[in-house]
Amino acid sequence: MFSVSPFIPNGSIEIVDASNPADVRLRMRVDEGDNPFIYYCHFRAAGVRGVDCRYSLLNGGDVLKFRLASHANLEGRWVNTGVMASYDRRDWFRIPLSEKDGIVTWQHCPDYDQIYYAMWPPYSSEKLLDLMGELQLSPRVRLEVLGRTVGGRDLDLITVGVPGPRKHVCWVIARQHPSETMGGYFIEGFLRRLTAPHDPVANELLDRAVFHVVPNMNPDGTDMALSRANAAGVNLNREWIAPSMEKSPEVKLVRDRMEATGVDFCIDCHGDAQLRCNFLGGPLEIPSRNERLSGLFYGFERAWAAASPDYELGHPYPGGSPDKADLSMAWNWIAERFNCLSVLLEQPFKDTSWRQDLVRGWSPQRSIRFGASLPAAILGVVARLR
Repeated sequence: MFSVSPFIPNGSIEIVDASNPADVRLRMRVDEGDNPFIYYCHFRAAGVRGVDCRYSLLNGGDVLKFRLASHANLEGRWVNTGVMASYDRRDWFRIPLSEKDGIVTWQHCPDYDQIYYAMWPPYSSEKLLDLMGELQLSPRVRLEVLGRTVGGRDLDLITVGVPGPRKHVCWVIARQHPSETMGGYFIEGFLRRLTAPHDPVANELLDRAVFHVVPNMNPDGTDMALSRANAAGVNLNREWIAPSMEKSPEVKLVRDRMEATGVDFCIDCHGDAQLRCNFLGGPLEIPSRNERLSGLFYGFERAWAAASPDYELGHPYPGGSPDKADLSMAWNWIAERFNCLSVLLEQPFKDTSWRQDLVRGWSPQRSIRFGASLPAAILGVVARLR
């Protein structure tokens, strides 16, 4: 029997009509609360072996209503991309799609009985728990729970290395926006390299620094398959000036720990559905901007470009650099508060424009490898962080 279902881990889709596989009509869910947003879908289709199927996202064009004002002149969300598909939830490939009159469609005749479709492959809470269980076997790693989210879930912190009076304090956070799942894969690649016992880059870096990693800032949003909000309908990346335990405990808990440890370096990992590059934003527009911070940022960029061809220098701030930094965003607030190198990473949903994989595009495998290049980039500037 042919069926379409969102009732899978991290599933998200509204079914309008799935009675005919040649004309499946769907709607993407919109986050509720003060931060309405539409960004993501993930569902399973069954009974599809050898069946010509056509799927339509009736409100796919609505993503343009919610995009940032600075992105207004960028390439459209659905241009030069495709929906991701997988038979085994491990290997994901792209199916071309098209948009017309606000409706996004794709056609596919699967080779097997069941298939999963997503805007980008999910990174589930269960997958993260498996990773943390593996990592804690390393003598370099300590795990703890910072506190509870709005929905009562654990907010996990991973510490790698041993703090010391002469060691730099580095923070890595990801997935304030739960649909930007590439952050999960990036963190996995980063942590696997950082904890590799015989990796010379990791060993040298941990001689100089300790790392505090929040692999998922928004576990409620992950489990509820939301686009950008937490369980209270709040965009966490607009809460950094005045977070509260009622609406944004995730930010409050992390901020409080940062105050206790200090911060010499931070990277906040996101994804952007309109970009075709890995983009970095730096502490260049904060009120206390200075030559030391700008020099550190450009040095970090050069070090990362040397460490990985998947970071290409020269991509401008989307829509142009703002005159003033928005301090409600994590990387800006952290840079201003601690006078440190704090950067924003945006990975693509699509693919990079200069090095393309026509089958998979920007994929989990590439995101993992890109994360594994971060230690070398940090090592390039760690001596100058303070």
